[in-house]
Amino acid sequence: MLSLLNLAATVTPAPGEEPSLRPGLDPTQVTPGLLGFLATLFMVIAVIFLIRDMARRIRRVRYREMANLEAEQAQQLEQSGQESGGTPDAAGPEPSSGEEPRRRTPGGKHGPDAP
Repeated sequence: MLSLLNLAATVTPAPGEEPSLRPGLDPTQVTPGLLGFLATLFMVIAVIFLIRDMARRIRRVRYREMANLEAEQAQQLEQSGQESGGTPDAAGPEPSSGEEPRRRTPGGKHGPDAP
């Protein structure tokens, strides 16, 4: 084991004091240039669009699930109202004549019914 460490220490070159290039290269040949910049820009824009699309799709799935749950609950209330002989509206308070019924929206003020 010790011999492997000695071998690794002797083979590994120590970094030089001055950073230098191979002979025959100048610094303009080593930079990524315009092509590298454009490739990076394309990747950044693609990732931004993918993240926005993914967030939009996740939000749609969540809203559909909430709508399905509300529909199931309404159907269960309707069935339980029919079984007990009452009306399905008896389960909750009615709004006053001038007000619209308040519906809980998913996501608070940023829900699908937000202005």
